[in-house]
Amino acid sequence: MDSVTSATFVAEEPSHGLVRKAWDVTFRMGLRYIKNSYKDDPFRTFLEVCLIGFIVWYITKQKYNIGTNEIVLSEKEIDELVDEWKPEPLVPALTEFEREALEKAVMIDGPNGTKVRLASGTNNKPVLNFASYNFLGFLDSPELGKHAVESLRKYGVGSCGPPGFYGTLDVHMELEKQIAAFIGHSSAILYSQAFTTTLSVIPCFSKRSDIIVADEGVNFAVQKAIYLSRSKVYWYKHNDMADLERILKDVNKQLVGRRGKNALPRKFIVTEGLFQNTGDITPLVDLVELKHRYKYRIILDESYSFGVLGKRGAGLTDHFNIDPHEVDLLIGALCYAVGASGGFCCADKDLVEHQRLSGLGYCFSASMPGILTIAAADAIQALEVDPDNYLGTMRENTTLLRTLLKRIPGLQVDGVAESPLIHIRLSPETLVRMKRSGGTWTKTDIDRVLIELSEEALKDGVLLMRATYVDEHERLLPNSSIRICVSSAHTRKEIEKCAHAIKSAVSRITSKKR
Repeated sequence: MDSVTSATFVAEEPSHGLVRKAWDVTFRMGLRYIKNSYKDDPFRTFLEVCLIGFIVWYITKQKYNIGTNEIVLSEKEIDELVDEWKPEPLVPALTEFEREALEKAVMIDGPNGTKVRLASGTNNKPVLNFASYNFLGFLDSPELGKHAVESLRKYGVGSCGPPGFYGTLDVHMELEKQIAAFIGHSSAILYSQAFTTTLSVIPCFSKRSDIIVADEGVNFAVQKAIYLSRSKVYWYKHNDMADLERILKDVNKQLVGRRGKNALPRKFIVTEGLFQNTGDITPLVDLVELKHRYKYRIILDESYSFGVLGKRGAGLTDHFNIDPHEVDLLIGALCYAVGASGGFCCADKDLVEHQRLSGLGYCFSASMPGILTIAAADAIQALEVDPDNYLGTMRENTTLLRTLLKRIPGLQVDGVAESPLIHIRLSPETLVRMKRSGGTWTKTDIDRVLIELSEEALKDGVLLMRATYVDEHERLLPNSSIRICVSSAHTRKEIEKCAHAIKSAVSRITSKKR
């Protein structure tokens, strides 16, 4: 037994000696490493010590136990809490006027066009539609509709994917080339929705440190796009070029001597071609001159002027005979005059390619359905082939209706002569005469009168709509009005009927006591 024990001890003694020797060697090497490391790079040693300390702290710290502070409730207490809980509404409650307006809202039953049938009403007779943006009458074109329906067999209903993935079709690329050639710009990019086109283009180029000088009368989509850009924004008075120049001077003075990362911010002038809220036109000649004088870029929203203004219907640059390249970013819509859907942006090729990677509405939205792409292409081609037929008739109808409306006593007609988008409202003098009970008119009071005017016109077979706005979100809330859209598909007799219905409606509502 003793011999076995002594043999085991002899065997273990060398083993302990090797371990001790290995430990000594490792310790000396580690110490030498620390000395050399501290000598060559003391910061590295400090960083490693901090890292080791953090690891030790993280391993030894007290772990959070989700059940430590658990409160046990009885079934009765749970039921009481559930009964007391009242969720906040997702949207604010409707006001009395909003409920009235919603109850009286008109809904079209069937296809849209210059003549429509309404879902509500005592009879099913068609009424004349002066409420839709069907400026060139393409919504009434059977040829365009037939060709679009035939394309369903080839392209289906939708692409179901963004353009950058698998949503790009051959007709998309062809339409982009067609739009760029029609306007006369270098390149174009398609978006699937008109509203999101503006919301994508402006934030794509103007960022937090950049500067935007915008017309305070721009439409809601442009306002939201400017807000999303997070840029420094200056607003100039609607279509006031003197006020615009004053702001451009002040901004440039503020940038003199500026140093640092944001010494040279990008500067943009943002406006509309044909203003949706007023029917006015931007003086583009003066705008281009100010652009060059003060070194700005122009972002022009031609959603309502594309297909309407100019000899060829190519928009504001065509109207003023200005090189489209003078407009750095030209935004347009295909859902108004063209009668299809979606929007586009014309710009230099580099700016267009940048949007394919950074335009949120392009990267993260399904592309435009092939059927609507073909409808837009056919409409633009028809306008190119015979502009006089579409534009000439539309302008004749616009001139005739404006002339007849201006003859109506007590009616105020706004917008430039070339605009088929007409705003009408009761004149201030008429409102004063109507308020026999004394007091002042509120916006809600005027809106109620305009709804009543629309209802009276509908009795005579003419569909009109009050211009509606998100009041609390408008930068410059327009005065209450009825927005009339003239179409080339309207006949002279229908234009006269519209004017007569408005005249009769004005006469009836102004004779009532208020």
